[in-house]
Amino acid sequence: MSRAAKIELIRLLEEKARRAEMNQLINQYSGLYEWQKKFIGATNANRSCMLMAANRVGKTRTGLTIDAYHLTGDYPDDWSGHMFDHPPRVWLLGFSMEKTRDLLQLPMFGRMEGGEFMGGLIHKERLAGYYSAQGTSGAMREIRVKHKSGGESICQFWSYSQGAHALMGDSVDWYHIDEEPRDRAIYPQVLTRTATGDKGRGGRGILTFTPENGRTELVVQFMDSPGAGQYIQRATWDDALHLTQETKEQLLAGFPEWQRDMRTKGLPLLGTGLIFDIKIPTCKPFKMPDHWLMINAMDFGWDHPQAHCQLWVDPDEDVCYVAHLYRAQKQQPYEVWHRVKSWASNVPTAWPHDGLQTEKGSGRTQMSYYKEAGWNMLSNHAKWPDGSNSVEQGIMEMYDRFKTGKMIVFDTCQEFLDEVMQYHRDDNGKIVKVADDAISCVRYAYMMRRYAESKYHLSQDDDDYDNNYSERGSLGY
Repeated sequence: MSRAAKIELIRLLEEKARRAEMNQLINQYSGLYEWQKKFIGATNANRSCMLMAANRVGKTRTGLTIDAYHLTGDYPDDWSGHMFDHPPRVWLLGFSMEKTRDLLQLPMFGRMEGGEFMGGLIHKERLAGYYSAQGTSGAMREIRVKHKSGGESICQFWSYSQGAHALMGDSVDWYHIDEEPRDRAIYPQVLTRTATGDKGRGGRGILTFTPENGRTELVVQFMDSPGAGQYIQRATWDDALHLTQETKEQLLAGFPEWQRDMRTKGLPLLGTGLIFDIKIPTCKPFKMPDHWLMINAMDFGWDHPQAHCQLWVDPDEDVCYVAHLYRAQKQQPYEVWHRVKSWASNVPTAWPHDGLQTEKGSGRTQMSYYKEAGWNMLSNHAKWPDGSNSVEQGIMEMYDRFKTGKMIVFDTCQEFLDEVMQYHRDDNGKIVKVADDAISCVRYAYMMRRYAESKYHLSQDDDDYDNNYSERGSLGY
């Protein structure tokens, strides 16, 4: 190779490295998993989004990707999350300035070399200036970023060790709390700073952490009170495809047994524990064989979500499949019907006893509105063959079926899988009846599966079929 060719090769390699550095944020976004993009999307409709995840799944990486796009304004075409139309003030918070430097500043802006930042998600050419933090070598207090719209975004770093009083004063557009602060005053103070953010529309932000502190007040606030602008999502080792089985086994061996659910599933210690403390069997959707049986069920709701599901029963293998699920808040029966009728039409539908509650004035029952909207409602509420409606019996039987592979969930029924991951008992052993709408719905379908019908039977307009409440017992349930 001639000297000129060598010089040209060096130039090309340098340009390749420069472009790789320039495009680091784009490359990171394109490599995100679907669950990470789902979390990004949640920031559009919710002011506070919590990613409570296992170790090593990429929770901080997810948050920093969002932070970087807000600071630059260079949102991808398929961006589904919140977008700022102006240069925002962004707060990144961690345990200490050392932690903010190593876990947030370094991946976001890179290492400092010769007075310049190198190798971060945001390229040095987009930086407009910085101020160092006192007392921590290499840590920054503030870094300014050139925003696409013109002007400069402000990225400020804060540590929990400074206390909530240090956070007073500024109006904040976006925050990222990485790892949960033990000081209960930190999060409320950060929220207060967002009150007038985003040009008076109210700022917003994210929390990314593994729940090492257990069921704290903050965790309970998100887990037990969903809605009202709050969103919680979990990610487990099963979601982290970059973790090999060998890596998982090595990591697991180093965790105390009592920490393993927290480390691998992102679950805090919940009183006497999770109810479904097993891996729920899932599968991809498939077409139901004509001789299989199906039954719908619903759990009523307005302020808390209503849920609708369809359970398939394989009579040959005695396996139940949760095949369809829809969950919605503050929707009328006719609105939901248009969402589910493609799979729910004409199928027998189980419903809970509160469907017999009557409306003041009209005297009509709650279930009658759903029957009028289009559902083929069973003539009486869900109960076991002996006439009881025990919740514990349903939970125990579903648990045994999940454990033995006799109940399988389509992986499209994500709302059900999300609820299972937080369904728990309190310190007195009582089931916490919060965010359990999809679980209750599936339980009603399971209780009443003796009334399930085959696709073939439902298509025959059989005069012998009547939807009374006699016990056919054809399935032996």
